[in-house]
Amino acid sequence: MRVCLLLFLTIWTVLVTTECPTLSAEKEGRQATMKKLLPLGVEDYRADKKDEFYNRDQSFRYMDGAAELYRAYAFKLLMVRKYVKRGHPSILVEFFDMGNSEDAFGIFSYQTEDEEVGVGQGSDYGGGLLRFWRGKYFANVYAEQDTPSMRNDVLKIGHVISEKVKRKGQKPSLIRFLPSEGLSERSIRYFHLHQVLNHHYFISHQNILHLGERTNGILATYPQQQTKEKNFLLLLQYPSKKLAETAFQSFVKAYMPDAIDSRAIKTENGKWASMKIYQQYLLIVFDASSEEKAGELIKATLRGLEGK
Repeated sequence: MRVCLLLFLTIWTVLVTTECPTLSAEKEGRQATMKKLLPLGVEDYRADKKDEFYNRDQSFRYMDGAAELYRAYAFKLLMVRKYVKRGHPSILVEFFDMGNSEDAFGIFSYQTEDEEVGVGQGSDYGGGLLRFWRGKYFANVYAEQDTPSMRNDVLKIGHVISEKVKRKGQKPSLIRFLPSEGLSERSIRYFHLHQVLNHHYFISHQNILHLGERTNGILATYPQQQTKEKNFLLLLQYPSKKLAETAFQSFVKAYMPDAIDSRAIKTENGKWASMKIYQQYLLIVFDASSEEKAGELIKATLRGLEGK
């Protein structure tokens, strides 16, 4: 009996620790592709040839708590490569295969607060850190010193990587439904999970909008030039109309129970919130200066959805 138990434990250990051949082959394929996309050298900088790879399950080893952000998207694999140049600080590249271009844009859109520098299909540079996306890839290129010369070096490496990614990607299709008038394009945030939404605009500790991996969401900002206030438009796409209706009822009950008839309510900050359901889409406006302003933004978004 003891021998059988030991044999069972040995077999079980092998099963749970051996990577599936199909998954292993897929990972190796992604690694090979990513190695080709990152240059071995850019001018006087050379790769130190100590590349590191981390998949979704291994990402915590490298990023610790930050891994949860990437795992909120379809992140597949991270490649880390350091570039060195004698007498200069090293430059670190974190290169992510995000699974698809929509989620590459999504992780990029999580933070766009600095300077657009024309790298990839969208970029952001500040404090020695370049962030950009192209195709299904997202990259962080980082130098410890933010000097003019180091900035130039970081941008050069970023440009070379971007140019090697030949195939451009598509932004999330939801973006085309956003009213263009007054829209701050750099404010667009794309996400799936309520934790990411809460980072940009806090709704509730509970997932009252029933967001999940198959839900697509856009949060966009519409600054009001005269008052310097901001209107926020939340556009959510659910896998089905039934799921959208469930989320609609949940949100109304938890967030605006006194607005069951009008679907609009004046919140504690003195601003207005309004919502509308259309097929499998939910439209919610926050922080409008009046009920009329909220309604106008809802109607403008509906026109885009109805014309799709």
